[in-house]
Amino acid sequence: MDLTHEEVEKYLEQICSKVKIVDIGDKTALFKYPNVYTMMKARRIYEREYKNSLNEGLVSVDDMRKILKERKIISDKDQRELSSLRSKLEAQKILLAKTTKVKANQDRIKEIIHELESKIRVIEYKERSKFSMTAETKAEEAKLLYLCWYHCYNFDTDELYWTKYEEFLSESDLTFREKLISEFILFYSGIPTPQVRAIARNNLWRIRYVTSSKTSEPLFGVPTSEYTNDMLNLAYWSHYYQNIYEMMPEDQPNEDIIEDDEALDAYLNDYYKERTKDVAARKSKRKMGTGKLSAFDSQEVIVTKANELYEDISYDKPREAQAIKDRNLIKKKARRGR
Repeated sequence: MDLTHEEVEKYLEQICSKVKIVDIGDKTALFKYPNVYTMMKARRIYEREYKNSLNEGLVSVDDMRKILKERKIISDKDQRELSSLRSKLEAQKILLAKTTKVKANQDRIKEIIHELESKIRVIEYKERSKFSMTAETKAEEAKLLYLCWYHCYNFDTDELYWTKYEEFLSESDLTFREKLISEFILFYSGIPTPQVRAIARNNLWRIRYVTSSKTSEPLFGVPTSEYTNDMLNLAYWSHYYQNIYEMMPEDQPNEDIIEDDEALDAYLNDYYKERTKDVAARKSKRKMGTGKLSAFDSQEVIVTKANELYEDISYDKPREAQAIKDRNLIKKKARRGR
């Protein structure tokens, strides 16, 4: 995914300010990201609503999972198909990692990957859709409603859109409120990862990230304890791409792969698997070669009697030293013969 200069700037303004401006019809609202204090209050609302929901007869996610398993919502046939689809998906991702030169082949493989992922989602939805009727879901809804009210402000006055929570719940313009809640959930959930990754590798942001790393300045001007989901996500992917740009030239993927999220993930997955194999092979080789060390296994080895390895080393005799010793022994035998 590519972003324009203006799009990157707009996203960075939202991330750094923790604020988003939304237009719904002829009304304009302003969202502010929750702080630690309001998150604590929202968590309390979640816990209270969760207990009430259980008392009202709703089941927990764990209990629902047991019920679905007993009733075989996902049949044995679906389970076998799901396992087969996941195996094919993994194989296609490996194939994508190996296809680094021909873009046409990459596009074809990615289409197959998207098709497999779509089939997997269809099967998984049979089970996932049932979790909307659990106590956790109802508690999460209550939490989000509270956060939306508490962090929705009037754009013109910068004051709460609804002074009291009860006013928010009893809002007569239901269409406006529902759209507002949907927009807040998107804001609270964070900017989609593909966009965040595009920002992380964009030079407009990278110069800020690198400068912050070298000068030890706060990346977003706030302590890490105050990072939003977007800040954490951007910091993670910035570090991810920085590691790639610092790879050895022979290991580093080309620019086309770096800009393609799926191809890059497949490439690095394969790269780290190979590295893991190499490390395991070297460790195994070292274990097989354990025993007495030779002082002449390396070209430059100096170990004195004070060194703790001195007693563990078997000292090979250099050819020159052995030749001198042999000459001396021959002379002694010659003198005895006289």
